[in-house]
Order: sequence, then structure tokens, then C-alpha cells
Amino acid sequence: MYNLLVVDDEEIAVRGIAEGIDWESVGITGVYTAYDAADAKEVLRRHEIHVLISDIEMPNETGINLLEWVNENSPGTETIFLTGHADFRYAQQAIQLSGFDYLLKPIDHEQLKACVGRAIDKIRRREQDEHFRKTYACYYEQWNRQLPLLIERFWQDVIHHRLAPTPEQLEPMMELYGIGLSADSPVRPVLISIEEWKQEWSARDEEIMTYALKNAAGDILLCDAPGHVVRDESGMLFALFYDPDIGEEELEARCREYVRQAGELFYGVVSCYIGEPAPVRELAAGVGLLAEMERSNVHRMGEVFRASTYARQPSGPADMPDFGEWILLIEGGREAEIERRIEETFAAFNREPPDRTAMMLYVSGLTYEVFRMLLRRGMSPGDVYPEEGFPEPGQVLRNLASLKNWTVSFVTKALRFIAERCEAGSDTILLVKRFIEANLHDDLNRERIAGHVYLNPAYLSRLFRKETGMSLTDYIVERRMEKVKELLAKTNAKISDIALSVGYANFSHFSKQFKRSTGLTPQEYRKKYQPMG
Repeated sequence: MYNLLVVDDEEIAVRGIAEGIDWESVGITGVYTAYDAADAKEVLRRHEIHVLISDIEMPNETGINLLEWVNENSPGTETIFLTGHADFRYAQQAIQLSGFDYLLKPIDHEQLKACVGRAIDKIRRREQDEHFRKTYACYYEQWNRQLPLLIERFWQDVIHHRLAPTPEQLEPMMELYGIGLSADSPVRPVLISIEEWKQEWSARDEEIMTYALKNAAGDILLCDAPGHVVRDESGMLFALFYDPDIGEEELEARCREYVRQAGELFYGVVSCYIGEPAPVRELAAGVGLLAEMERSNVHRMGEVFRASTYARQPSGPADMPDFGEWILLIEGGREAEIERRIEETFAAFNREPPDRTAMMLYVSGLTYEVFRMLLRRGMSPGDVYPEEGFPEPGQVLRNLASLKNWTVSFVTKALRFIAERCEAGSDTILLVKRFIEANLHDDLNRERIAGHVYLNPAYLSRLFRKETGMSLTDYIVERRMEKVKELLAKTNAKISDIALSVGYANFSHFSKQFKRSTGLTPQEYRKKYQPMG
């Protein structure tokens, strides 16, 4: 609770105030006394005093002198002065020194008690304000620490269609996070594709180096420009430029420097895909195009590419839907969102009905994009649509209602087939695992494995980690070590020959890797697990 100090050179006055008033009723639990300023200072040094009642006129030092000392050494103390003389100069000095009140003797106890009560109320309010300030400062610090993650999550939600692309949805969040953009503000995305590591990293090492590359992207690509580097759930990195007016040549030069430093400093082969500026509400489509560029690139690594020069397969007339965006929703299992896009498309078709040629282009464009997506994922379109080939034009193109029914059925089957296969492990991952198993003896790297399944190395790496929970590197090491353990336990082959048979030409490196995996040297493992003959 609160402590009170009574100071007066008259003992009877001190006792009357200290003992003659029910101080507990106003929150005072400790009452201290002193008979001059020196005694009072000693009490103030030893105890926290919340309210000081002091006579102004005391020998040696006056109450005014004491207040000057209190203001410097115990600034939280509220001081009430007592005096037997109505001297305006004293009152003026007390006010100048922030004294709480000034009362004339003889003191009415109820009046003094009420005055102390008001002083306690002031202290309580100050304490509450201080508590609020500290609490606010604590949460403000936590907010600032979390802000980069909140901004990253916001952009992830924008990119993956988890936020409706409307000003009502986007702008309050951008204001909250201090992004300083509107739904129509142009943002330029740059996709950073980590295609290969030059060192044999563990999954933990890859995470650390990816984090390093993300930070380097902020330093080298964004430099001092406003923006944010985002890593999405699949592991892709995007540098988002809030000010898209950076010169084309300057941006490409920064990307080339980033690619160079990624190789020299971080042992990574990296490509950059430079997108076109797009409003925030349309950013997902621009990012989707960059992702498509990356997936389609299975030959060129460690380069800089521009979306403006990418020859995308036309999917229909200019007023047709963006099938590339639909594919992203299908792959993401966003059934409700894709249904909404279909509804919007056919609402537009009803307002301006397409002719038969446009409808045929719509069907062929959507079919092409879905089939290409399935093949890229190692899936056969015949497995998804076993009972139907290419739709009969007479059935599908009879009217808009038939075309819409076909669209819903066609898209939904692909979406659900992919969702089921993702739960069981995709055909692509099975092909990768079989290839690794058949080539444990050979040089296995991400680029070679990706080439076998006709995928971009960075895309395959993210897909493999997503579906298996392991990096390609860790999986290869695990399979090699399992093979080694089997050969050590079941054959008498030389350990050096076993090492060569699983792709290790450096015996010292092999031994260290085996002990790291099993806790035993190859010799110890064989001795422990090979039955005595």
C-alpha cells in the first residue's frame, strides 16, 4: 500500500497528525515521523514515501528546502505543506516546486485526511498510467518484433488467394502493418529460385542457407527501396518491390549481382524471375506467372529471366479467364475459390455471350492447361478422366449452361484427384525415389534427378520436401546408409568397395557420414550386426 511521512519541529503536532487520523481508510499503511529536514531525508532514503506532510517553517532547513531535495531524490513523493502564516511567498514557492497542497494551521483533521486522500488518488492514477505505459511498451516491442512475420503472412495470403482481392479486405490490413499501399498500388514481384546447392547440405543446413539468401535478397535486390522479401509455404522466395519505378536495367543488374553472390558466398545456384508491376489485388496472377516460368524452365540455371519476354501458351481470347491462376487454385486444393472464379466467369459470359469459336477456344485452353499441369506432376490425364476423352463439342458447346456444367466437373475432378494423390504421395515422388534407388552408386544431384522427371530443380526440391518432409539430400544419404548397413551385415565385401557401390569415392568422408548416421564406424557396425560364421 502507501506510506506517509509527517515532519514538524513540534512533537505534539507530529503525534496529533500521525496518531489522531484513521489513515488506513485512505490507503495509508505505514506512518513515519521526523522532527526536522535532516531526519526526514534519512527516512526518505530508507523507505519509499508516497505522501510527505511537512511544516514549512523549521529550524536549519525549511520545508521549501526539503521539497527541493525531495524533487531530486524522491520525485514520486507528493508533498503537502503546513504553516501557521498565510504568507503568499511560501505558497508561490510551493507551487513552483510542484507541491501538492498548502494548508494553514491549526489543521482540521478531516480536511488534512481529505487532502492526503486526493494525493493518494493522484499517485494511483500515476501508477496506473505507468503500468499502462509499461504494458503498452511491452506489447509494442512484441508487435514490432512480430511485424516482419505478420507482413510476410499477409503477402502469403495475398499470393495464395486466402484474402479476397478487394480494397475492403486488403487496405485495412496494409494500414495496420504500415505497408503504405492501396489495393490498386502497383507492386513488382521477383521470384528467387534456389535450384541447386554446390555443397552437400543437411536439411538444417539448407534451411540456414535459405534464410541467409532471403536476408541477402533484402540487401542486394531491395537495397534501400521499400519492399519485403517473402518466403511462402512451399519454400519459394519473392522480393516484392513496393515502388516499381526502379529502372529495368538497374533491377536486372541487381538480380545478376545477387545470382553471382549467391554462388560465391552461399554455395547456391540461383535464378531470378522478374515480374511485371501489378496492382496488389492482382498480384497473385503475376506471381503465378513467375511460378509457371520457373516450373517450365528445366534447362537453364543460374540466370535472370523477364516475364515480359516469356512466351506463355495462349489460353483463349483476351476476355477469357486467367487459366494460369485457376491452375494455382486447383493445385492448392482451393475448391471454394475455384468455384467462385467459375461463377464470375459465367456471369460475365451471360452479360456478353461468347460465340462458338470463343467457346471452343475456352474449352481447348482450359483442357490444355489442366492436362499440362497433370503431366508436370507425373499424373496421367487418362487416370483423372477415365470415362471421358476430349469432350464432344456438340454436348459441351450446346449452350452456356452445358459449358458451365462441364467446367465444374472437369476442374473438380482434377482438384480432387490431386488432393487424393498428395495424401498418398504423388507419382512424381515415386518416380524420383525409384530413380534414386537405382542410382545410389552414381553421382546424384538435384539437377540430374529433376531432369529425369522433366521438372525444374528448385520446384522438384520444394515438392519433394512438401510430400516427404525431407530434403532430397537427406533422403539420398538415408537410402545410401540403409544400403551400406544391409551390405555390412549380410556380406563380406570390403568396406571400401561398399562405399564405392553407394557413390562414395572418398573413404574418409564415407566413414564420417556413416558414423554421423549410426553412431558407429563401419567396422564397429559390421562386428556388431554380422552374425559370427
